Amino acid sequence: MYLEIVRIIPATVIVVVAFATANWAQGQLLTPAAMLAQTATAVPAPAKPGVQAPSPSENQPVDTLPRKYVDLWNTGDFTQMKSFFSPFFLTSHGHRVRVNADMLRRVISFWRKSMPDLNFKIEDTLIQGDTVAMRLTLRGTYKSVLFPFTIQPGAADPQRTIHAGEMLFFRIKDGKIAEIWEEYDELVMRAQMGAIWSAPKKSTAPSSKLAPKPLPPSPNP
Repeated sequence: MYLEIVRIIPATVIVVVAFATANWAQGQLLTPAAMLAQTATAVPAPAKPGVQAPSPSENQPVDTLPRKYVDLWNTGDFTQMKSFFSPFFLTSHGHRVRVNADMLRRVISFWRKSMPDLNFKIEDTLIQGDTVAMRLTLRGTYKSVLFPFTIQPGAADPQRTIHAGEMLFFRIKDGKIAEIWEEYDELVMRAQMGAIWSAPKKSTAPSSKLAPKPLPPSPNP
């Protein structure tokens, strides 16, 4: 028994010394900066209460989403909608509606059917806080009826190039387009699309209203 204990003790001492030597060597090789880096990697710093990391869209320029919106009209590539689109309110010619993805897709498709080469060029951009104002010009070759009471282009008809101006105002909130206000030269576009203008016809039927009676003369003072 004594011999066995004597044999075991040296082996145990060798293992303990080897383990301690390895730890000491590793500590000697690590500089203080490396040790801090390891600690920072292993234990992340606690987040401050009430503070959230900004989303990628919040780090982009304010006019990034408005430019993507215009590009969607220019290309008709609806696959890019998922990367930035969310429902928004649109005010156009005094009417305010909530626009979802299907509605916007139908409207853009209808406009691009009328003018397959439709293109909006951004002429000026102004940014104030979360609001982006854009002045644009649109061009397109008229191929199909867009507005009521305009002519349907024929194959033998001269080519009609539509050219008009537009103003867009975007309100950005939480990294998304929250609202758009638009005004474009619809009357100019209608005229270029051969709009039919007519004055109301005068009625030949006798008036049913009686002519007003003349006022009595005022008494002399």
